[in-house]
Amino acid sequence: MNYSCLPMIYFKAIVLDQTLSLVDWLEIAAGLPLDGTEIHWRMLPTAPGDLDRLRAALNARRLRVSQVTCAPDFTHPDATMRTAEIARTRNDIEVAAALGATCVRITAGQAHPQTTRVDGIRWVVDAVRPLLDHAARHQVFLAFENHYKDYFWDHPDFAQRAETFLEIVHTLGPHGLRVNYDTSNQVMIGEDPLAVLAEIQDLVVHVHCSDRVGPGTYLHAPAGEGIVDFPAIFRLLQTSGYDGWLSAEYNGPEGLDGLTRALGYIRATWGRVASLRPAPGTRRR
Repeated sequence: MNYSCLPMIYFKAIVLDQTLSLVDWLEIAAGLPLDGTEIHWRMLPTAPGDLDRLRAALNARRLRVSQVTCAPDFTHPDATMRTAEIARTRNDIEVAAALGATCVRITAGQAHPQTTRVDGIRWVVDAVRPLLDHAARHQVFLAFENHYKDYFWDHPDFAQRAETFLEIVHTLGPHGLRVNYDTSNQVMIGEDPLAVLAEIQDLVVHVHCSDRVGPGTYLHAPAGEGIVDFPAIFRLLQTSGYDGWLSAEYNGPEGLDGLTRALGYIRATWGRVASLRPAPGTRRR
């Protein structure tokens, strides 16, 4: 199993305040029990030569990039904006490939009041289908997530509800779409995360291990200290043979200490669940 982290506790410092660099985060990550890191697309360098320096910094710290974490808005009512989002995602795929990332996290987009469900699903499918071909050429997965709400969005995720999320997944799954499964997204809206996972478990390539302090509450808890049933989720993932990335997502008030506890819990719980699984050919009584 590979362990990663989405460093949301440092998002403001890296992206908004620019008091911490991405390489500074890599130095912190190298001291944690991590095999890799996610890189939010807004953290990516843009100056010439910066990508090579980032790759060198990753190699020096023996860290891989599990996922370039993007939030395209393919449901924007303005076709010009949708075209721009497609172009940016193509570039993100190329950057992810250059960094050796496993996948690029994509979203459907915002639930714009002007966008109907029928139009939104059609626009997402029309945008993502050619991007899947582009990703395949670069040997990168597109990992679809029904996000809660991106930091810079005005509206919640268009595909937040399981019905819409699953319709898009089932439409594009045969064409190569994969899933970034977030353990707490359904909890946020009163839906069953296990029911959703059961539908898409064979398509999961990356997992956001996030927890919440309560139902319908945005505030993160360190994994294992909130309301998400991680043992049940991990059992289902292991039943399907999942062996990809488990990425800790924590953005709560306890900062690095909370993130460190989350990582410890995720590792220990995955191992404990694995140890309790019956051996092949046996049946649990």
